[in-house]
Amino acid sequence: MFIYTALATLASIIAAIVIAVRTKKAEGVTYGKLDKICKATNILLILAYTLLAPVYLFLGMLSEPRCEGFWGVIGAIIGMISASAALFCSLGLGFSVALRKQGRSKLSFIVQFAGLVGIALTIVLYGVFAGSLLTTIN
Repeated sequence: MFIYTALATLASIIAAIVIAVRTKKAEGVTYGKLDKICKATNILLILAYTLLAPVYLFLGMLSEPRCEGFWGVIGAIIGMISASAALFCSLGLGFSVALRKQGRSKLSFIVQFAGLVGIALTIVLYGVFAGSLLTTIN
């Protein structure tokens, strides 16, 4: 999962930047109070995602399937989901900026927290399935 985690992280950061930069501000869009809160929250979330990166990237890299056959496929799917936390973080922030530029403030505010969901999902999935479907640290 090391290669997948590394490639997904790099690709999602590049994709988020492209999405945020290439989205043009829609005509007639005026930024309100929620948009200002969303901008501040985006900055705080960037800091939080950066500080939590060693945790979710490490767990994502450890999420190797343990079994073979049918349970190996299930373990691989769980491992891929666990290794995709950076994808949720980056794309959530990128789409948040793009949606705010299009005037969809409420959806922009909600989607920026996708990374927190991804991080929580990584921690929970590894905690639940380590030793059964996923390999352990030892």
